[in-house]
Amino acid sequence: MNELIEAGDPRTKVVGKRRPPAEGGASLVAASKLNALALQLRQRPFLVKRGVYRFTSHQDADEWMMNLQLR
Repeated sequence: MNELIEAGDPRTKVVGKRRPPAEGGASLVAASKLNALALQLRQRPFLVKRGVYRFTSHQDADEWMMNLQLR
């Protein structure tokens, strides 16, 4: 494609140019914050062990979950 543009072929047309992001821009700062949060969450122990939990009502399930979170 570049050869056609450089040769001046009338069938080609450049509409715009993509500019590379600036070094140390806002996107890199946001990505590093997100990466730090993911690392922090990964090191946390899980609240609930894996498995299937059965309750007679939603209220029982909510009470059980609250007791787990308060530990």
